[in-house]
Amino acid sequence: MASLNPLSGPNSGDKSWVDHISKTLKSQIAVTIDTPPVSIFEIPKTLKAEKLEAYTPQRIGLGPNHHFQSELYQKMEQNKLTAVKRILRPHQIQDHQDQVVEKVREIIPIICACYDLYLDADDDTLAWLFAIDGLFLLDHLRAYSDHQFGIEAKDLIMLENQIPLIVLKEIQKAISISDEKADAQEDYLESKLHFFCKSHSPFLLSKEKVDFSRVNHILDYMYHSIVNNETSISRQVNFTNHGSGSPEKDAKQELLEALVKMGGLIPGAKPFLEIIESIRKDFSDSIEKKQMVEEIKVPSVSELGDIAGVKFRLSPGNEGIRNISFVVEKERSCYLPLITLNMDSEVILRNLVAYEQLMAKNSFAAGYGLELTEYVDFMCGIIDTAKDVRLLRKEKIIEGDLGDEEIVKMFNGIGRSQGKMSVVSELRKTVAELNKVYESMPRVWVQRTAEKQVRGSAKAITFLVSISSTLILIREVYSKVYGSNPPHMMLVRFLLKQVESFSSLIQ
Repeated sequence: MASLNPLSGPNSGDKSWVDHISKTLKSQIAVTIDTPPVSIFEIPKTLKAEKLEAYTPQRIGLGPNHHFQSELYQKMEQNKLTAVKRILRPHQIQDHQDQVVEKVREIIPIICACYDLYLDADDDTLAWLFAIDGLFLLDHLRAYSDHQFGIEAKDLIMLENQIPLIVLKEIQKAISISDEKADAQEDYLESKLHFFCKSHSPFLLSKEKVDFSRVNHILDYMYHSIVNNETSISRQVNFTNHGSGSPEKDAKQELLEALVKMGGLIPGAKPFLEIIESIRKDFSDSIEKKQMVEEIKVPSVSELGDIAGVKFRLSPGNEGIRNISFVVEKERSCYLPLITLNMDSEVILRNLVAYEQLMAKNSFAAGYGLELTEYVDFMCGIIDTAKDVRLLRKEKIIEGDLGDEEIVKMFNGIGRSQGKMSVVSELRKTVAELNKVYESMPRVWVQRTAEKQVRGSAKAITFLVSISSTLILIREVYSKVYGSNPPHMMLVRFLLKQVESFSSLIQ
């Protein structure tokens, strides 16, 4: 953040912090509006490492996370003030502080509860910040739905850049004509959100109306409209860290560890043991990397078509991601929903998935599963090459202006989620059925069995060559220094015997 940012972290050892926390708690209790769940999160570093620009606004900074970011502030602050003047009526501009800022100030405790970070700023600063950004956002949504000008869709959909819907509702009340009913105001606001989300969503939105009273912000509205996840059924989610725990060690790794330990008992062997320890570490790192890089197990579109005769079809009736299915009748058909991919689609998809995962981790936010996450994982698995994209385009499953190679790059660049729902979703059942059909093909079974044998032999041979070369080098060096029968050759002879013994086991 730039130095102009008035928001700073709390000092837990300060008496003023205690006073502030006490005041905050009392003010939240005093507000009669239901406190919404935490729904605006800081994106985890692991996701930002994949593609920082997909989660960080490039032009419009909204809310406490990015409003005061130096470059964004300089670009947009005057534009925001112009938007404020544009959306307010002439008589409201003079009374802006009383009519809008004060309305926002009343709900600051509730607004702060929507963020996963601590907003340690005075109510005045926060009230002005949310009033300006809220009016700016309302102006953008209105102008876009009236077809007056384009909109920065990528920035407005980013999770860190969200403005709580409660802010927009309070501002809408403050600036509406006095005789407008509350229902009419809410319908007006929902129509603006719906138009924006329909225009930029990669998926067709649900025909069922979203419960607007439970919407957290724009991204949340788009998410529910896509997933249709308003049911009261709680979807339990388990998150696992791949590679954690105590996986079974590779046999070669165990042997190397044993050789290092035994060799440590022989004086003068340290330089050579360091060489062997280096080899052991390389094997260990290789195994760990293999365990950490986990991809969804499913063949690509072209592989399933060419080898297993699976045809990919567009789901009938404009169905969504919950309706993915694999049907075996006259032909093997996998039905997928329409996805439209344009310039902004990767940013939108990434932020939707990040939001779903973070809400699913929040035990107080019932009703969030990982359905969209599993869909994106699936698409990452079945799209390997431009040929896969072309096959899906042919069936009208993929549409939009994004190029085939760009789509491949996008799906290959999104990392797989580390969580999964405790109940087996329909999509996971579909993946299992596709794998079963594919692996039952004689060609695939023979190929994988042969590859497994060759791979196992190649690894063993590589391992033996590496160890044998090292031991021969050690023996030559000792022979030159100590003669043909030095005392330290006990270690080398022992190691060579172990290698010979291991070689006979794998043959």
